[in-house]
Amino acid sequence: MSLPTIRTHEWTRDGFYISTDPTLLSPQAINTAFASDALPWAKELTPEELTVMINHSVCFGLYSATAEVADTHTSPSTSSHPAHSEHAEDPKPAQIGLARLTTDCTTMAYLTDVYVLPEWGGRGLGSWLVGCVREWWDEMPSGRRLLLIASEGRGEEYYKGALGAGRLEDESAKGGERYRVFTARGRGVRV
Repeated sequence: MSLPTIRTHEWTRDGFYISTDPTLLSPQAINTAFASDALPWAKELTPEELTVMINHSVCFGLYSATAEVADTHTSPSTSSHPAHSEHAEDPKPAQIGLARLTTDCTTMAYLTDVYVLPEWGGRGLGSWLVGCVREWWDEMPSGRRLLLIASEGRGEEYYKGALGAGRLEDESAKGGERYRVFTARGRGVRV
């Protein structure tokens, strides 16, 4: 049995765009970000590990039409919207962010490796990126849970606003039982 083909989604806004097209991803840019102090949860991967990770995920690459960081931070003039067609611009734009889903493309997804490079911060790009993930998730008619790990406080509030996510402990199962999520750390955790 083969895996389903995942339709490519694209969104554009103010000279930036987000795409789930894996051919646009820059493994070098992703690994550079993973190795940086800006992503304390990640560490650099081998080329083979990075290829496997990308091939087994739905990756939302965030791109700038130019590699140069603008001096001014502007408010978005248009809202995000899917553009489900071939992207007509430069096929290898500057990758400045990522959000990655591991998913069965039917019932569940785990959101991880969400980042916008620090020099591109303050433009609302992270919220837009996570909003695009939410749009993608909302297209899954049998979706049960989209899971993520976030820090308490600021991270928690961010994902509550940008994704509509809440603590699982705030939900009860039928019969009043509380849900619990368990995790086991692996060697790939830097913190």
